[in-house]
Amino acid sequence: MMDLKSGYWQIEVDDKDRDKTAFVTSDGLYEFKVMPFGLCNSPATFERMMDTVLRGLKWNICLCYLDDIIVYAPNFQEHKRRLRKVLKCIQEAGLTLNFNKCSFGKKKLTILGHLVDEHGIYPDPQKTAAVTKFPVPENVSDVRSFLGLCSYYRRFIKNFADIAMPLHDLLKKKCQVFMGNTTKGIFLNSQEVTDQWSCFGTFPSKRKNKDTLGR
Repeated sequence: MMDLKSGYWQIEVDDKDRDKTAFVTSDGLYEFKVMPFGLCNSPATFERMMDTVLRGLKWNICLCYLDDIIVYAPNFQEHKRRLRKVLKCIQEAGLTLNFNKCSFGKKKLTILGHLVDEHGIYPDPQKTAAVTKFPVPENVSDVRSFLGLCSYYRRFIKNFADIAMPLHDLLKKKCQVFMGNTTKGIFLNSQEVTDQWSCFGTFPSKRKNKDTLGR
């Protein structure tokens, strides 16, 4: 995985548009020469630039999300060949990588809060640990926080909606009793079940499949 150094700052702002980025300080008026963070169009502009740089390679030998580039391959030799192609495109575009955040030849990566390897996609253990260590809720706000934490990985939890329903009931206005052994039991049961994470496996390329369109 490769990371571009201060990605947005690698895109220059057109001379005629720099005055639109002006801001006032005690030392005077300043304008951005490069695309600043925080503009509503910055992510889309950056993504469009990366699509241009990696045209023909994206979805074939690599993936890209903003300033993160992932090069994948079935074996190490092919990985090196594909890596050279991607690095050549980055060099020709005049972009700079953040070497400290780059990792090459890895069989396992943590990407966007998920652990990815040759077998599939898993929840990040560091994130799921927060679920098992979450204290027993003392109020509605705590229950809502716990549900929000679990919901991020809900697709990895079988029958999540059924498991979480008793906790959602505690958030209803008609719920008169909040704390007690029953409530604590509901939480501990939900906490135990949600700790049984599943894995999203990769689809075997040689497996026969059939697409069915609904009528």
